[in-house]
Amino acid sequence: MRTARLTAIFLWIFVAAAVASSAWARVVDGVVAVVGEEPVTFSEVRDAAAEGLGIPVGDADIYLREEKETRRILRWIETLVESVLVRRELAKMGNAVPDADISRAVESVRRTNSLSEAQFSEALAREGITIEAYRKRLRWQMERGAIVRAKKLKEVTVTDEEVRIYHRENAERFREGGEIRLVTLHLPLPPEEAGVEPVVRLRIAAQQATEYVRSGRTLPEVAELLSKSIPGASVTSSDFVKSADLMPEIQKEIRRLRTAETSPPFFTENGAYLVYVKERQGGTLPELAKMKDALAEEMADRNSEKAYADILAELKKTASIDIRL
Repeated sequence: MRTARLTAIFLWIFVAAAVASSAWARVVDGVVAVVGEEPVTFSEVRDAAAEGLGIPVGDADIYLREEKETRRILRWIETLVESVLVRRELAKMGNAVPDADISRAVESVRRTNSLSEAQFSEALAREGITIEAYRKRLRWQMERGAIVRAKKLKEVTVTDEEVRIYHRENAERFREGGEIRLVTLHLPLPPEEAGVEPVVRLRIAAQQATEYVRSGRTLPEVAELLSKSIPGASVTSSDFVKSADLMPEIQKEIRRLRTAETSPPFFTENGAYLVYVKERQGGTLPELAKMKDALAEEMADRNSEKAYADILAELKKTASIDIRL
């Protein structure tokens, strides 16, 4: 039996995850939600959106104030509400994650990458991340892991038999040397205009594309919806092509996707992309022994995702949550 590596934290510098709210002193600048007696402020939502989208705080402020789709704003608020629920539950259980643990984790990442403090800060800055924002991300990861370990450890345990079944059921994803048919949405970097920077507009559009896909829109429909904000947005549907001939970024995404699934947006120097796997054929499935550890880790991550979602659902049932929009 293999135990999920719940203590492993996603500590690499180049991450793209939604950031959780901070647990320490804050200025109440406009309350958008109250969890128990703890407020969630507009500035926290703005900071979370800025981190999640990879855009400056000022642009995130404009984005949120001008966004007409309430559900998109609610997504950022809900992320922060969930963070408060988890933090409060950990404190009640006596498993709170102290600041000292966050500091040690940051220092571990810096040393693992053989970077001086200045180099570490510069590396984060190139990705638009501050040290404080990075600490928040680590806190979110560590608190998430802590509550799953405390409440759902058995449910994220992976057995050898489960790995064998997973290998067989996901064979299409792992075949090497095969061919694939894709539908690809390309959002090019928009032209310079007064106001919001092109990169900011692109990242906001990519986020909107994700929301459209979640609501059931096809990639051609998404391209049409975004054509005004992103001139040149286009969709291509390929015939069968060798997976090895695709862009490295696309190869990485399709390895995560089953047939009929769409990737999240990913970025290259040419803009943003989303890909939909239409069909696969051919290829050779590597032996299980070569993939066992990687598959077990992937399964543990998926189990942890489900366990975390179940925990949040349980916490929300008994929590007092007041969303104020």
